[in-house]
Amino acid sequence: MVEVSPMVELSLNFVVGLTAPGTFKIKGRVEDREIVIMVDCGATHNFISLKLVESLNLPMAAITNYGVIMGSEKAVQGRGMCKGITVGLPVITIVEDFLPLELGNLDMVLGMQWLQKQGAMTVDWKALTMNFVVEDTKVILKGDPSLTRMEISLKVLVKTWQSDDQRFLVNFRAMGIFKMDRELVVTDSVEDYQPEFEQLPQEFSDIFEMPDGLPPMRQIDHRIQLKEGTDPINVRPYRYPHAQKNEIERLVNDMLALGIIRPSTSLFSSLVILVKKKDGGWQFCIDYRALNRATVPNKFPIPMIDELLDELSGASIFSKIDLKSGYHQIRVRDEDVSKTAFRTHEGHYEFLVMHFGLTNAPAKFQALMNQVFRPYLRKFLLVFFDDILMYSRDVETHLEHLTVVFQLLRQHYLFANRKKCHFAKDRIEYLGHWVSAKGVEAD
Repeated sequence: MVEVSPMVELSLNFVVGLTAPGTFKIKGRVEDREIVIMVDCGATHNFISLKLVESLNLPMAAITNYGVIMGSEKAVQGRGMCKGITVGLPVITIVEDFLPLELGNLDMVLGMQWLQKQGAMTVDWKALTMNFVVEDTKVILKGDPSLTRMEISLKVLVKTWQSDDQRFLVNFRAMGIFKMDRELVVTDSVEDYQPEFEQLPQEFSDIFEMPDGLPPMRQIDHRIQLKEGTDPINVRPYRYPHAQKNEIERLVNDMLALGIIRPSTSLFSSLVILVKKKDGGWQFCIDYRALNRATVPNKFPIPMIDELLDELSGASIFSKIDLKSGYHQIRVRDEDVSKTAFRTHEGHYEFLVMHFGLTNAPAKFQALMNQVFRPYLRKFLLVFFDDILMYSRDVETHLEHLTVVFQLLRQHYLFANRKKCHFAKDRIEYLGHWVSAKGVEAD
């Protein structure tokens, strides 16, 4: 039987309900019911929809009470366990234990509880393929992109929002929904101000050139507070394939050259994991789950787009700024650097900046964004982690808003990724949805 700790985790990507192209969803079958399954390495355990449990009358065994920490860091009470559920996947059949939970439009989540059993695995997030071996047989799971795009009436969503249905608010809160209160009259066009919009990023070119070395020390630098009585976390490393060893060495050398890591003599050590990126490169990840379990969680509130919907009403022009390597723009406090240590096949290192995967990193980053942009939030600015959306009623005002944001980025030594920024658009993609003067639609 699977071991359930007092608190289990579900990933932020699931909770906010983003329909990003890299979301790995497949179809499966339980008994005679076709179901939608998400494979999620951010979930510690396997989860099954309470609605599915009730409709199929699946037996649910009583176990010790536990809580589920959602990606928003909100804890909800869990109850019971469905043991030995047979699930038909596209190419194999598995038998797993599941924790029942409200999952919205999903029927099931296969988390690290199942993924760890598969051992070595290759995942291509661009192609949405997952390769592993089961009993000497090569298995290839193919994600279904169509499952990440679902059409739903805007009227239904607004009604759900107004009725304060918490289950749907959790599932859809990353979706911007609003209705127009009036007809919008545009007196100036973007073309009239095109030279100004082209000139402004050039005047602030320094905010698009992230320097090597460390960000400035701030009062809000990242802290890793361990639970009382915690011994140093030291996890034995995996054996890496030869090809990955070369890539790990290259990425480590790059980070050493940038000055964001250094050799370590720490008693702490976490595992390195390489994850395939959409562009074919490798993402350098650290498996901080053991460290996270020993860390005191930060209850800083994560923003919900539904709370800002009224502020978007009447906006006709939009810009989006993406911060470059956002988490790396926050330092780790000197006394906590040793806790970030990781070991590779050829050395032991530690991060001087906040690396993604640390349990309180999202909350810390959002806290910095709120601190920097507080005077303008909900006035002409939305900030969801490193995605900054500016919205204005007219072109001239939008130019002023952009100037204010650029000045704040420069003042606080924050740097943007020019390739991922978009300025002065009448329709723009934000958090997996398209926003315009007409409203919002799913991507």
